[in-house]
Amino acid sequence: MEHEHRRWMYDRNHPNRCGLKEEFVEGVKGFIAHAKTLPEFRNEGTIRCPCVKCKCTKLLQPENVKDHLYSKGFRENYYMWTVHGENYCSVGDVHFQNLVSGESTQMENNVENSRLHEMVSDAFGFYPGVQSQQNVVEPPNDEAKRFYESLESASHPLYKDSMHSELSVAIRLLTIKSDWNISQAGMSTIIGLMCEVNPSINLPNDYYKAKKLVSKLGLSSTKIDCCENGCMLYYKDDAALEACKFCGLSRFKEVTNAKGKKVTVKKMHYLPICGLCLYN
Repeated sequence: MEHEHRRWMYDRNHPNRCGLKEEFVEGVKGFIAHAKTLPEFRNEGTIRCPCVKCKCTKLLQPENVKDHLYSKGFRENYYMWTVHGENYCSVGDVHFQNLVSGESTQMENNVENSRLHEMVSDAFGFYPGVQSQQNVVEPPNDEAKRFYESLESASHPLYKDSMHSELSVAIRLLTIKSDWNISQAGMSTIIGLMCEVNPSINLPNDYYKAKKLVSKLGLSSTKIDCCENGCMLYYKDDAALEACKFCGLSRFKEVTNAKGKKVTVKKMHYLPICGLCLYN
């Protein structure tokens, strides 16, 4: 059966209400452990309560959610934990009781994917699993299709038990480029070697494609001039300055380009949502 591994959710009490069944108690522990990997808990310390009364509309402390589930049970037909991230990936082979028994790999995967899901949702202003008040089912528009394509890329592991997806690798590569000031050509060479070592996994095969994959999330890159010593950005109120207000170094080189315009000494490409600064 499709939901065989979740039968425990609706098999709460022993006959004649003689206490909670052990499988239900362990299942609730697994659910709580899973919910703690999601952005809402990491940011606010609360999770959405899926009990019969709250129906995922209230954010509560984990202990309160556990008490609600023990006393009231899960909302009807909540085999797929859509409000708790599971509309992003298939869960047919996942047993969340493993989170309680010490298998950390799935927990780490949940954390990594939750961060990506949060970034994707922020980029689109769209949160699947939270239904509209009218509860009207409509065909997805072009923006929603892009959202789901990006979400699929974020959620699909590169291989079995991998902690990374194509998207997470692309973001990590852009971060490494920024941290170590690697040239685009150097980055493409590194990515090419990765693809040669394991051609069976789905990776962006050069720097351009890695950057393009991230930009699909609506994360547009903004060029910002900055001080050569890293003292400041020529941004907002400081956008018109021609020298660093801290160290005094010039913003521009002494040469000009072919169009006669001043050439910036140093600039960065800023990806607003994920906070990546890619320096040139």
